[in-house]
This record gives sequence, C-alpha cells and structure tokens, in this order.
Amino acid sequence: MYDLLIKNGLVVDGSGDVPFLADVAVVGDSIAKIGHIDEPAKKVIDAQGKIVTPGFIDIHCHSDAIVFQPGKNPKRLQQGFTTEVVGNCGISCAPITPEFKDRWAAYCAPFFSHMPVPFNWNSYDEYLKEVEKNQLCLNMAGLVGHGTVRACVAGFEDRPFTEEEMHKAEKFLADSMEAGAFGFSSGLIYPPGVYSTREEMMNFARVVKAHDGIYTSHIRSESYGLIDAVTEAIHIAEETGVSVEISHHKAAGKPNHGKIRTTLQMIADARAKGLDVNCDVYPYDAASTNFNSILPPWALEGGIEKMLERLADPEARARMIADMKDENPNWESFYQLTGWEGMYITECSVDKYADRTMAEIAREENADPFEKALDILLESRNNTMMIVFFMDPEDVSRAIANPNSMVCTDGFPSKKKSHPRYYGSCVRVLEKYVKQEHLLSLQQAIYKMSGMPAAKLGLTDRGILAEGKKADILVIDLEKLHDNATYKEDKAVCDGIECVTVNGQIAVEDAKVLPVFAGRVLRKGRE
Repeated sequence: MYDLLIKNGLVVDGSGDVPFLADVAVVGDSIAKIGHIDEPAKKVIDAQGKIVTPGFIDIHCHSDAIVFQPGKNPKRLQQGFTTEVVGNCGISCAPITPEFKDRWAAYCAPFFSHMPVPFNWNSYDEYLKEVEKNQLCLNMAGLVGHGTVRACVAGFEDRPFTEEEMHKAEKFLADSMEAGAFGFSSGLIYPPGVYSTREEMMNFARVVKAHDGIYTSHIRSESYGLIDAVTEAIHIAEETGVSVEISHHKAAGKPNHGKIRTTLQMIADARAKGLDVNCDVYPYDAASTNFNSILPPWALEGGIEKMLERLADPEARARMIADMKDENPNWESFYQLTGWEGMYITECSVDKYADRTMAEIAREENADPFEKALDILLESRNNTMMIVFFMDPEDVSRAIANPNSMVCTDGFPSKKKSHPRYYGSCVRVLEKYVKQEHLLSLQQAIYKMSGMPAAKLGLTDRGILAEGKKADILVIDLEKLHDNATYKEDKAVCDGIECVTVNGQIAVEDAKVLPVFAGRVLRKGRE
C-alpha cells in the first residue's frame, strides 16, 4: 500500500517536457511510481483538472535568519516553494571567527530583518548542525558568502588580500564546501566584497570548481558598468571552468534599460562555447536592499560603527553627498539610478520613516533629502531597508523568457514590510507570463522553478517528478492561481497552490498550511 496517491493530474514533471496525464504514488519520503495506478493508498488526493509539479526551488533568497524562528515560514509553501537556497549576495551565516561575530552580526542585521541569529558556531558544518535543530517548513541548501569569508580574514578594509590571507580564506571556503555547501556567492557592490580584486575572485572560483560547486554573483554593477560586470563573471567561468550564476539579473536605471539584450546574448554566447553560465531573475521591476547602499563604498570601510561615526562627521557627510550627486559615479549610486522618488522605505527601526518614499519624507519634513537620508541611517543606526524602482518591465519580461534564466525571489523575510517577491514570485510568473501573456509555456515556466535550479545546484534527488526522487510535490489549480502580494500588502498569500508535500509529508492541503515541519538541511553530495 502506498502512503500517498495523487490521482488524475496533469503532470508537469519539471524537465521541460510536454505534460502528461498520470497518477503519482509516494512511499515514505520518495516517489514510488508514476503512471496509471490502481493499487490502494493510505491517503488519496484527486487532482482531476489540476496540474501536478515538483516543488519549486528558490535558487536565490535571503531566508538565512528565519530558519532559526521555528515554523515561521509557512507562507513560502503557499507559493509552492519546498526548497530555498540561502547565503546569497556574499552574505552567509558561516563560517565565522569568534573575534568577528559581533561586527558581522551588526552588518547583517538589516538583511536578516533583525531576527535573532545565535551565531553559536564557527565552522560551516557547525552552522548546518544548528539549523538542523530547528523546525523547518522547507528544505534549505546553503552557499558560502564571499563577504563573510573576506570579513573574517581582512575585516572591512579596502585593500587586497595578502598571500597569507588568501590562503586562509581559501581554507575557510574549502572546509565549508566539504561540509556540504553548494557553492560560493558574492555581492560585489556591498562592503567588503566591493573591495575585492578580480584575481581574488578567480582564486575562490578555483576552490569552488575543485569541489564541484557553483559561483553565484551579485555582480559589480547592474547599471552603467553592467556589460563589464557580466564580462567579468563570464571570464571567471572561462578561466576556471566553474559553474556561474549571475544573480537577479537586471539593468538598473533608465539610461541602462535595454542592455539586457546584450547581456543575455553574452550568456548565450558563453554557453555556446561550453561554459556553464546562467542567471536568475524575479518578476518585478523593483529591487530591495539595505538603505546604506545609497552610500559610496568608502563610507562603509571599517564596518557599521565606522560608518555611523562618519555619518556624524560634517566633513564626511559633505563628501558622501558630493559623491551621491556626482552624475558620473564610479560605484553603484542608487540615487543616480532612481532619485528619491524611487526609494521606498519598507522597514526602519524608527517607525515614522517606514512605508514612505524618501522624497515624501523630505517634503513632509521640509528637509534636504540628502541630509535627511543620512539622518535616517544615523538615527536608525543602519537599521533601514528600502525598495528601489529602477527597472524596465520589458527588460524583466525579456529576462524571464530567456532560456538561460531561472526564477528566483531574492526575497527577505520581514517582521514588518518587505518586497512582494518573497511571497509571490513563482505564482506571478505562472499567472502573468504563462496564463496572461503567453510568454512561456507551462512546462518552460515549471522547468525554470524546479528542474533547472536543481540541475544548476547539482541537487540530484529533487526538482523532477520521477520514480526514486524525493516527494516534494505540488498540486496546482491553474484557474484559481493568483499572486496577491503587493508593495503595500507584501505578505498576502497566493491562491491556487492546493497541496504541497515536503519529503512525502503533506504540508499544505486544500490550500491551508498544516503544522508539519518536514523540511531538511540539504548538503552537497549527501542527498
């Protein structure tokens, strides 16, 4: 007798192949049979008129802290995720050195929405073991953050590694990969990653390649320097053979709209040469990040406390503002890309600033917006997040439709307000780009959310509905499918995800979340 039998569904198996009618049977945590099944089961779900797919894999998100909040992530199940990849944009919880824990925790706090992270570990293996002690709604796979490793070795100093430091950093990475990390991520616009050289990144990529991992990168520029930044990522793939994923690929700022055509062709050309280069993308025209990203990189050298000291220094403030006003910046200047009207404060430890644009705040307080922005960073002690509207919807569509892109959220959980992508991305793709605009076929879209990210990660037992694979399964009602999350109502759950199983256990039934915590910590090579 099977433990679970899903009958009469249209199976979209995650491979990109044509859907087919079949039943899916589960025993324990695995798929036992797919086809016409007459044998009995302890539990039967009728999927007549619905589609049956693999659970979705969020190849790029920032759920690092919420895994330490037992059972606090069920809404992610309601957009179909059964696995999420953390440690992106160069920011991971491990490895960490005892002397640097407090400084790194302070730097990461806004990205983690001030959710408590114990940091009672040093090695990556110890970190994964701590995560395993928690109730997980979803499976978790992790990347090692370049910023984390660099900070532990050289702090927030704007300088190249010494030879000794490079060896130490490579050892941190190698040990973490051996502990089960799936790869290495960089955030090359954020301190301390912004202080790195190309040669440094090449050295790390060789370590990742030796451990058959992936290198994901928030590249050095997504705006004026976009072409050069993509060139660097592809060059690293060419020189080292490492599998490269360009994170949340976009062209930011009106002068740069349309560059996506060039960069997507560059990725296609790299793949034609045999390089394993992809990108991921979320289906929205706004990004979200730490509000301190408005500052030039030198302002954050030395860490958050040094940044706060500079914000209180009139001379340093004047220099920051001059750099922000520079119309030809040599850094990723968010003000130049969107202006104050395009910066929407989502979360701030000083509540009165949240849920307004920076322009609205300045107008209502009759303040200079540059001075006020620095005041907010100082008053909140860096505890401010923002949404930034600076992308072209046509570019987003072009990237979503590209055969070399995967769907991600790049989402942050939040106690207050965040970006709707964290709760709506996959359903938005299915509703907008499959049902409404016919930009993708159903099987293409599902592949971008399941089989493709699994293959990229080297996750061999998930991402495809096939006998012997783990039973991460969705039953979706396409007629009901709708993403309800908006910029104002960011946590509204999706409609249409009727049933979700995680490792064979039903976690969502009749579109309602059950108190089931079947998620696991996944380790590279140990599935």
